[in-house]
Amino acid sequence: NAERRFYGRMTLAIIIATFIGFAPSFYLFQMVSYPRPNPPLTMMTMLHGLVATGWLAIFFTQVRLVAAKRRDIHRQLGIWGMALGASIPLIAYLTAMQAIPRGLHPPIIDAESWSAVPLLAVPAMAVLLWLGWRNRTDPQAHKRFMLIFTICMVEPGLGRWPIFPPTMAGHVISNILAFAFIIPLILWDRRTIGNLHWATKAGLVALAFGSFARYIVWGLGIWPSIVRVLPG
Repeated sequence: NAERRFYGRMTLAIIIATFIGFAPSFYLFQMVSYPRPNPPLTMMTMLHGLVATGWLAIFFTQVRLVAAKRRDIHRQLGIWGMALGASIPLIAYLTAMQAIPRGLHPPIIDAESWSAVPLLAVPAMAVLLWLGWRNRTDPQAHKRFMLIFTICMVEPGLGRWPIFPPTMAGHVISNILAFAFIIPLILWDRRTIGNLHWATKAGLVALAFGSFARYIVWGLGIWPSIVRVLPG
């Protein structure tokens, strides 16, 4: 029961953080506004938002199904969930590439360099999803990989909260807070098994890459040259 409450609360925290961040630009478009630019929706951004929202809905449902001991339905829905999840990195990539010429970036950096934020998260998410699928017969590893995959969605939403100014300091703080969503899982592992589960360790590495590799490529100044040769 404690484990079910933990995963249930983590899921709700992720959903709330994402909803608040994307309320003015997607969920409550033209109904609420934050003191920052709110560009019009395109077909790609709408698709991206719908797919990501679909994943959050399925993930919440999967957690509830396990809590209700309906693992039979959980496994059946999991096949469709994995198919939906597999589309997220691809759609995120295409959305990020299309955002460059639209200039959808904060004033702290140029559009090409900013694209490192979503694009470097794509391989991390793909690896986490693949590990979750590969370890689907290992419940403890599977649920950890799926949770960390979903945590990857926190940073885009949290970074849009109006309390974080559109400065480099605001971006760094929001990014660190989004990464901190994995801390409850670390504490949970320490409490229940005495150390970090191997899946938590692997997921921690993938999440750290997706969260902080951007600062390395920004410092080296190599990302614009890389993104110009990427397809799309």
